[in-house]
This record gives sequence, C-alpha cells and structure tokens, in this order.
Amino acid sequence: MSFQGNETAIVDGNGRVSFPLHFRKLVPNEREFYISPGVDNCLHLRRVVDYEDWRKKLDQLEQTPENYARRRKLLHNTEKIFVDDKQNRFYLPKKLKEWADIDKEVVFSGNGDLIVISNVEKAQAFTLSKGDDFKGMEWIL
Repeated sequence: MSFQGNETAIVDGNGRVSFPLHFRKLVPNEREFYISPGVDNCLHLRRVVDYEDWRKKLDQLEQTPENYARRRKLLHNTEKIFVDDKQNRFYLPKKLKEWADIDKEVVFSGNGDLIVISNVEKAQAFTLSKGDDFKGMEWIL
C-alpha cells in the first residue's frame, strides 16, 4: 500500500477527527490502525500490517543505550486506534495531540506505507511553491 496526497480535516471538541475519504478508499475494510510519534513532532498513522513491519525494524536496531531509549519512548507512546463505522472518525490520543501541537485542524499526508498527521503550520512546509524545481532529483522524476 502506498499512501500519497493530502487532505485537511477538523478536530472536533471531543478530540475526534474524520479519517479522510481520499485515504479511506484505499483501505475500505480496515478499522484498526496504530498512531505513534513521528519525525518533526508529527504523528504517524500505520495500518496494522505496516505497524508489524515497523516493529520488526525497531527490534533490529543496534542495541545501544540511545536506541533502547528511543525504541522504548516510541512504543510507550504508540496507541491502537479504531475508526468507527458510522462517521469514519477516530480519537486522537490527547498526549499525542498535545505533543504534535494539534488543535482544531490537521493535515493528513500520504507518505508511502504511513500517513503523517500534522498541524497546518508544519504541513505548509510541504506545499509546492513556484521556486520548487527538484534539482538533483532528475533521475527519479
């Protein structure tokens, strides 16, 4: 599965957010996901199968005190979430929502096997502008 694109969503007063239709169409029968801290104070949302692959990668890290602490912190703050059947919403865990500076609006961004959830300000850094030319990446474009 490869997620791509982005969509903005509103967080309601109870901390619930709708799982965007754009991504829901790719995984119509999946209702369980894992949400964890990610890079740049963003959140990472993974399907169960992708979470299991991620866990294996964490388990394969070199056993250093730094890696042990990172792994423990990541797993300590990862939660399983459930998308409800009627309105396709899920709760953003309060501690993760606060850590990611998420208030009323979030941006879901596809990033391969995961969906990055960030506040609107962080997502702005990835919006195309006229100066973007992708020099040095011609081999992949």
